[in-house]
Amino acid sequence: MRKNVTGHRVETGWIAAVAVQVDGPVNRMKPEYDRITTLDFLDSCPESIRAFYAYWDSKRKGRVMPSRADLDPIEMKVFLSSIILVDVKRQPLDFIYRLVGTKEVEARGFDPTGQSVAKGSFGATIEDVLTNYRIVSEKKCPVYDREGIPSDIPNLWQGDALLLPLSDDGETVNMVVAYTDFIHLK
Repeated sequence: MRKNVTGHRVETGWIAAVAVQVDGPVNRMKPEYDRITTLDFLDSCPESIRAFYAYWDSKRKGRVMPSRADLDPIEMKVFLSSIILVDVKRQPLDFIYRLVGTKEVEARGFDPTGQSVAKGSFGATIEDVLTNYRIVSEKKCPVYDREGIPSDIPNLWQGDALLLPLSDDGETVNMVVAYTDFIHLK
């Protein structure tokens, strides 16, 4: 039986932790999922997430969203270990891990590359994770996820995450790029 702890991040750390079962019913009532789908997150997010959003935003060049080809791994070197690229499949809607950064793999304890998000997700619940990807792909908007969870590595938490849309044709989201701000606890 696998359990995770979720909570809300504040400047001093994590509060309001609640144990929930990922693969079964919730042990206790979980607070409402902590996600933001507006740019309001920029007022309170960690600097690394603000910097990642600024990079993505600079690649839009007046468009709703950039394409995958607009992102340059050399320019993104500081972000790469905490990046996830997910292909958005349609009819039926599905999300497949294309690339998973080394810090993401380390925190999970496995590499989900090539798997569906439903099978390889790392979050409070599979449904919460899938909802984040659905929102980005359908509404073409950012999702700022503050539902941090512990990793399999001692003293490392998967902290806040930002999911952003990518599109080859400028209309349909065909990929989602996500960046996680990992937290090293003392």
